[in-house]
Amino acid sequence: MKAAVYVSKDTIEMQDLPIPKPGVGEILLKVTACGICGTDCHILAGEVPLAKPPVVLGHEICGTVAELGKGVSSLKVGDNVCVDPVIGCGVCVWCKQGMTNLCDAPTIIGYKLPGGFEEYTLVPETHAYRLTSNVGIEGGILAETLACVLHGYDRLNLRAGSSALILGAGCVGLLWTELLRKSPITTLIQTEIIDFRAKLAEELGAEIVINPTRDNLKKAVLQASPGGVDYLIDATGDATPIQEALPLVRKGGTVMLFGVCPSQQSLAVEPFEMFNRELTIMGSKMPPATLERAARLVESGLISQKKLVNKVLPLSKISAGVELFHKGKSETVKIAVVPD
Repeated sequence: MKAAVYVSKDTIEMQDLPIPKPGVGEILLKVTACGICGTDCHILAGEVPLAKPPVVLGHEICGTVAELGKGVSSLKVGDNVCVDPVIGCGVCVWCKQGMTNLCDAPTIIGYKLPGGFEEYTLVPETHAYRLTSNVGIEGGILAETLACVLHGYDRLNLRAGSSALILGAGCVGLLWTELLRKSPITTLIQTEIIDFRAKLAEELGAEIVINPTRDNLKKAVLQASPGGVDYLIDATGDATPIQEALPLVRKGGTVMLFGVCPSQQSLAVEPFEMFNRELTIMGSKMPPATLERAARLVESGLISQKKLVNKVLPLSKISAGVELFHKGKSETVKIAVVPD
């Protein structure tokens, strides 16, 4: 089978590998698509210690069950599934509390185990979630990212009648738009510097979209939500816009650090301001047991799958896909990679 293998920093190599056999409790998945994620690009740049070459990348995976390993009972050959790539160790204090996303020693598909940028891949039965047959590759690859967003959404404990500001309208930011617009939020504001994505944010329900390189962010936000917003959600992974937006959170508000900032970046936060304004700052990391609900949301049609996944490339063009991820933001949101 064809596989795109991360062999060294900034290098993916197409290789012919044997089709693996599923072991006890595993399924062999015939990959129908795998999304390109920003994390894949960070791995290629050598910035993710958990992932070491050689390994097949890709963790936003969907496919059909091709073969069952011994003991598999919840799935059958031909089932359409999406994948939770995060496998906790099962024995650390976090796993024992159900917080596998905080596991001390996780094994992640597409990091340590072969991922979805190949024609067939192995997945534990416990981490494959059935999708109805009408869900296409768009919904299938969005399920994992949506599960991550759902975890952050759950942590916010949203109050009806509140206001929110989302920083960024990439795939993650637009999934936040979809969830919040269908929630009891009365004012939804979003920032985006790329016109194509800003227009899409408006289409998906953001009432006000601000380009902070052209518009006065403070003026626009306070005009739409006097006193500031109840929730600030970062989907940029950059400390600079977060710092700029922090003063726009009203008293008693919540800041969600969802985008993955580089480890060396920092925020200037005054403890007195935190105390005086009763602010809450929280993070959200990976999906702990939210894939099932993400799969059901995808099936429901509430997520605009085809607007978000708007580019499909063959596996043989994976390197071009990574380059497009970096340079094609004016025309793409999520790129799906499919077997040739």
